[in-house]
Amino acid sequence: MNQDFVGKDLKGKDFSEHCLDDVNFRNADLRDANLNKASLINADLSDANLAGANLSQAILNRANLSNANLVGAILIEAVLDEVNLCNADMTEAKLSSARFGHQSDLCGAKFQGADLTGARFNSVNLASSNFRRSILIGSEINNSNLDDANLAHANLRRARLTSLTMRGANLFGVDLSQAILKNVDFRDANLGGLKIDRTEFSSISGISREMEKEFRKQTQQTS
Repeated sequence: MNQDFVGKDLKGKDFSEHCLDDVNFRNADLRDANLNKASLINADLSDANLAGANLSQAILNRANLSNANLVGAILIEAVLDEVNLCNADMTEAKLSSARFGHQSDLCGAKFQGADLTGARFNSVNLASSNFRRSILIGSEINNSNLDDANLAHANLRRARLTSLTMRGANLFGVDLSQAILKNVDFRDANLGGLKIDRTEFSSISGISREMEKEFRKQTQQTS
């Protein structure tokens, strides 16, 4: 479908299971719209208002969602490869089992209080993103940039974090119980108040000797 909805009022519209590839929704009002299982490949949703919209199982590969309002939106099991979500607001959104991958750019994205249980991030840019008090239980974050990200008080129980740079990130009060961390750079990160219980660590850099001892102790307890 090649259609232009720039700036249109589409509140509550039902686009479920529609093919909306290449459609221009820039600055459109899609609050509470139903986009369940819709295909939005290459769609332009920049600056769109998608607050409360249902995008469960939607395919958003190569879509532009920069500066979009996704507060309280539902993106359960959504697929987001090569997507642009820079500065998008997903505060309190439901993103369980969502998949972000293949060079997706989420710089400055806001996930405060969002449910990302079982979500997967692979080779994405999360620099300066905000995950404060978000739920990332059982999530996987691989080969990604989290420099200057805010994860304060986030729940990362049973998460798998591998090959990450988290320089200058804020992890104060993060729950890493039963998580697995491998090849992570914590240089200049705030690691105060970390909750570690049966957490596995290997190839961790940028931490103090005291914390390194504690990490080693935790790893021995899980062996």
